[in-house]
Amino acid sequence: MTNACPFCHLPGSRIVLANELAVAIRDAYPVSSGHTLILPKRHVGSFFEAGADERAAMLALLDACRVSRLC
Repeated sequence: MTNACPFCHLPGSRIVLANELAVAIRDAYPVSSGHTLILPKRHVGSFFEAGADERAAMLALLDACRVSRLC
């Protein structure tokens, strides 16, 4: 039995922002107001396993969240 990825089939209501390589989503179990996850679209084990372009895409979403206050 394989575990399905909980991030591969997200409802649109949880997606805050996205770009070609990453997505910012509302946390399903937020610990604080605005709790948001920023994830690469490709499956990787950690931030450090993401490629430089994926890390840049995630950081761009982080900046966009801060500026837009959507997250």
